[in-house]
Amino acid sequence: MLFRSFFSFRREASDACLLRKFGIASVFATTLFVGGIALGQGGGGGGGNNNNNNNNGNFNNNGFNLGNRVGGVKVDANGVLRALSVQEQDEALEEARRSIVGPQGELKTPANQRLVSLKKIQQIVLESQKTQKPLPEEVSYLGGLTRVSNVFVYPERNDIVIAGPAEPWTVGPNGTIVGIKSGRPIVTLDDLLNAMRTVDSARKTGISVSIDPTEEGTVRLRKLLSQVKITANQSNWQSLETAMRDAFGPQQVKLQGVSANTRMARVILTADYKMKLYGMNLEKAPVDGLPSYLDMMVQSKGRNVQSRWWMTCDYSSIEHSADRLAWKITGRGIKTLTEEEQIAADGSVSQKGKADPIAKKWADTFTSKLEELSVKDPVFGELRNIMDLCVVAAIIQSNGLQELAGCDLSACIGDNAQPTLSQVAFPTSLDPQCSFVRAAQGFVVSASGGVMVDSWQVAATAKTSDELSVSLQGKQWSEESRIWQ
Repeated sequence: MLFRSFFSFRREASDACLLRKFGIASVFATTLFVGGIALGQGGGGGGGNNNNNNNNGNFNNNGFNLGNRVGGVKVDANGVLRALSVQEQDEALEEARRSIVGPQGELKTPANQRLVSLKKIQQIVLESQKTQKPLPEEVSYLGGLTRVSNVFVYPERNDIVIAGPAEPWTVGPNGTIVGIKSGRPIVTLDDLLNAMRTVDSARKTGISVSIDPTEEGTVRLRKLLSQVKITANQSNWQSLETAMRDAFGPQQVKLQGVSANTRMARVILTADYKMKLYGMNLEKAPVDGLPSYLDMMVQSKGRNVQSRWWMTCDYSSIEHSADRLAWKITGRGIKTLTEEEQIAADGSVSQKGKADPIAKKWADTFTSKLEELSVKDPVFGELRNIMDLCVVAAIIQSNGLQELAGCDLSACIGDNAQPTLSQVAFPTSLDPQCSFVRAAQGFVVSASGGVMVDSWQVAATAKTSDELSVSLQGKQWSEESRIWQ
């Protein structure tokens, strides 16, 4: 499972002799690195579906359709992942504002806990697909849920219900649909259906995304760096950056375990991409108190190490009642971890099993800022929502909740799920990135990582709690025709 796309050369303008002493070729030998994106228990990169589907349709034309634009990035006509221009960002916002109707009736009021019926969702989704009639926004945005904190089983209703805090929705940054009160991204029907559809993949083989260099690009880069000379002239560094990018060439994007043209795949990839932009000082984080990893290395006069970091699940507890009818998911949902790596001359990578102090400090800082980031850069909140939903799907499937409820969700859960999901372009390649930063000495650092959602492993940690019981308000629904209560 490889992620080799971002690299950074650090140098001191006034100390060209020191650069020559170290030798850029030998220093730069540490710039290829591993990481990746993996969801599920299992995983591994490579293989996969590289379908660059540019069909910008949405599931039954329901809700706002960003199409090719997710998380402030897009896939261009050549299949390359790129950031949106200012004009494209403005266009996405305007399109979103024109497209949504907004919450109606009781949904205009926030709720500490709103319940959403999975049985009713399946019924409405299948009927909508049959009749080709669009779904209402309250279904597409799951009644305004901003997190999923509970799962309830109602055998008397033959239903399984998810629940959590909910808000009226509006358009937020990058055209993301967010809660009016908190600014957190709304949990979407599309992500729920994707999490349910991929639950078996999460258990069997995992879901992975990798970005790999070509062998030809690696050879060209090594040859270039063996010949290059650095001077104190800034134009020389800029020329080197261009030359390195050209030599390394486009990175291949590969996907396994989830359809490439789904919104879920794009959100996971985009969140990892954004994390690296912030870590490598290629884009300034939109929250205070989050310097780049490179800035931390400069300030701390850090040693030349190869580190990777990745985002993964972070739940403090999964609890259930003795009868397994009530479930509670507690925790911030997402955190960032780090580990040192050792890279051999042939480019192979091995984990050293320990964390560099500076890399760990950046990972911990990034984790502490993820709540703020989920508002300022909503793709991180969308990633957390996906983690919540993957855990919910694993709880349902691994604990036989369909049988316990007498509720058949087979049309929406597992490999044979029927609904057609949003069609979102997935990149076939990504341009390499370079970052030149002043440092006390000349050396190279790089950052790698990804996203790992061990949904089945999280579900397996569930413990019995005597304090949990099914909420009475879910037993009698005032309006049987709607999905929420």
